[in-house]
Formats: sequence, C-alpha cells, structure tokens
Amino acid sequence: MIRRLAAVFGTIVLLFAISLLVGFGRYVLIDPIAAAVIGGLVLASLLSIVGSVADSITVARRTVPWNVLVGTANIVLSVTVVLLWIRTAVVTNNASSWLVAAAMLTSGVSVSWQGSQIARNSHHVDLNSTPSSRRFVAIALLLAGSIGFSLFAVAGV
Repeated sequence: MIRRLAAVFGTIVLLFAISLLVGFGRYVLIDPIAAAVIGGLVLASLLSIVGSVADSITVARRTVPWNVLVGTANIVLSVTVVLLWIRTAVVTNNASSWLVAAAMLTSGVSVSWQGSQIARNSHHVDLNSTPSSRRFVAIALLLAGSIGFSLFAVAGV
C-alpha cells in the first residue's frame, strides 16, 4: 500500500514545487531558504516516484531498495516543510507564526519517524501490499493526530 501511494504522493509534491516556481518565478531561487525548500520538494518527489516504480536502484555499487527511497522521501519532505515554517516564524516574529511552526514541527517529527520506519523496514510499518488492519489503523491514527493538531493550531491563529 505504501509503495502504491508513493507515486501519487510524489506526483502531487512535484506539481506543488512546479506551481511554486510558476507562481513566484525564478526569482524565488535567489533566496537560499526558498531554493532549499523547492529543492527538497523536488528531491522528495523524485525519491517517491522512483521508489514506487523500481524495486531497487544501484548507487555507487550499492543496491538501495525501494523502501529506503520512499522513507527518505518522507524525511526530506518533513524537514523541508519544518524549515519553511520556522523561517516564516523567524521573519514575521509573531505568536501565531510561532504556533504554526510548532505545529509543523510536531507533524514533521511524526512524518520523519514514519519515514525512518519505512526506510528500515521496521515492524512498526507493514510494507506488504495488503497491510494488517492493526498497523493500518495505527499509522492512520498517527497521521490523523498530527494533521489534526496542525489544523487545530492553524485554526486557533
């Protein structure tokens, strides 16, 4: 299931990165943080797409399985989003932006944890095409909780 959704996820993230470039123009790449955010989005999307279509890739005589690519994509995306919101909080320096940055940090930690579990092929996530219902519910609750906390923090602003 994780592998099937990785291509969709990667495509959505890639389209978002492209829309940022189209919307703000190439001048957005002048700012180092903005360039890092767009680069992180593109890297996460490419890792997800490649991980969903290839069983493994070879990098410098080392075979990297698909789950490492997809897990790394989750980690890169969460670091990118957290970096963007912390930068926004530093620039605006008001309480609401710091609250949103804290919410994004909380969500980023949970997404990074999930990405590390996927990359390690841990027993906490099920990489089979049909996951067990207990693991599926646990992962769904973790993601729903982190997204819910973020939405609550943003709505409170």
